Amino acid sequence: MALARREGMKAGDRLIEQRLADALDLSRAPIRLGLKALEAAGLARGEPHRGFVLAKNPTSGAAQPALAAVRRNEQVYATIAGDVLASRLPANVTEAELMRRYGLSRAELQRLLDRIAAEGWIARLPGYGWRFAETVSSPEAQAQAKAFRAVIEPAAILQPGFALPQEVIIRLRERQQRVFDGELEKMTIGEIFHSGCEFHEEIVRGAGNPFFLEALKRVNSIRRLFAYRSFADRDGMRRHVREHLRLLDVLETRRYAEAADLMARHLQRPLMAGVS
Repeated sequence: MALARREGMKAGDRLIEQRLADALDLSRAPIRLGLKALEAAGLARGEPHRGFVLAKNPTSGAAQPALAAVRRNEQVYATIAGDVLASRLPANVTEAELMRRYGLSRAELQRLLDRIAAEGWIARLPGYGWRFAETVSSPEAQAQAKAFRAVIEPAAILQPGFALPQEVIIRLRERQQRVFDGELEKMTIGEIFHSGCEFHEEIVRGAGNPFFLEALKRVNSIRRLFAYRSFADRDGMRRHVREHLRLLDVLETRRYAEAADLMARHLQRPLMAGVS
């Protein structure tokens, strides 16, 4: 439902399994389960020859409980991320400690731990407990991630045969324009982060080299932890989105050398003073 809201979908729009799987980086099996759960909640319905469609607008009152669950999950995630960054949590933790500290059920905690483990900043200890990675929240890791992106993303644009289909440019522009025009104020920090990752990953995809894309996805999954600190600055994010729109204008006219230069400067500019 959060994705439907970000994309400006309305009641009656199709919920296409493969498109959702690609957007959420999942296989189609859990997407199918999610669609059935939405149907049971009255937020989606199955139609002959169309598959699932939205039954309610994502901005409607009926959708708010689902979106509230997203916000609750993001709030706890952001709190854990903040505690890791501020060294308020020990390197080794138990599930019982985390459940007590954050007021979570075991199922809620397990979903969060699975997500954090997939992003690479916690790992299960042999036998018992979990350990937070020491490197992902360090200033050195932040600087290294920033430097890495400043190399590979402009380089991807300069690859022979780089091409960004017009329909991709249109889709990215529509999404970024909605964010700039006011959607930003309604988005969770997690949704803002996802939107930015999607924008940059789609551009890198234009190089036609899967190694560029996989490398960027990997660094983005690690970068999420410390990105939360700067993404709270909505004015800085609005400037960032304005640069995204400018970059799309240049890419649309195939001025790739200029686009690569814009991308390099965009990635080197901090979102807010003192934060890289």
